[in-house]
Amino acid sequence: HGFHIAGVALVALGITLVSLSTFINPASSASATSSSASVAGKMFGISLCVTAQVFQASMLVYEEKIMGQYTIPPLRVVGMEGLFGISFGIILLVGLNAFSIESTPAAVYQLQHSTPLLIAVVGSIFSIAIFNFSGVTVTQQASAVARSTIDVSRTILIWAVELAVGWNTFNSLQLVGFIVVATGTLIYNRMLVVAA
Repeated sequence: HGFHIAGVALVALGITLVSLSTFINPASSASATSSSASVAGKMFGISLCVTAQVFQASMLVYEEKIMGQYTIPPLRVVGMEGLFGISFGIILLVGLNAFSIESTPAAVYQLQHSTPLLIAVVGSIFSIAIFNFSGVTVTQQASAVARSTIDVSRTILIWAVELAVGWNTFNSLQLVGFIVVATGTLIYNRMLVVAA
C-alpha cells in the first residue's frame, strides 16, 4: 500500500535527520561537546548503530516468518529467544573473562554491594521481558515492519527523558527528525490517514 511506503520512507528520513544532527548541530550549547568527538568516531558510532539495525531487522523478519508457519504463543517465542540469548551471553562472557576484557566476579560483587544497581538490573530484566513480549505480539498480530516503526518511535521517549534530566541538550534538528519519525509511524500504522 502507498501509506506503508510513505510511512517507512518518513521513518527512514526522520532517523537520517536525527543521525545528521551529530554533524549539523544547531544547538550552540552542544557545539562544544560535539567538537570534542572526531568525525571518524561519530561515523564509527553511526555505522555500529546501522549494523545493529540490520541484525535486528533480520531477526524480526525471521521471527515473523516462523510465527507465520507455526502457531507459537508470543510468551514461548520470548522464552526461546531468551534462552538463546543467555546461552550466547554465557559463551561470550567465558571468552571475555579469559582475555580479561570482562570480570564476572567483579560484576557480581558490584551487584551484591549496590542496592540501586541491583534494582536497576532487575528492573531492566523485567522491562526487556515485557518489551519483547509486546513486540512479539505486535509482530504476530500486525507485521515485523509495524513493530520496527513502533520500536524506533520509543527513541522519542528516551530522548525526552534525557532532555528532562539534563543528560542531553536540545537540538532542533533532532526535534524535527523525531516529529518526522512519529508521523511516519502514525501513517504506517493507519493512526493518521492522509488523503491521496
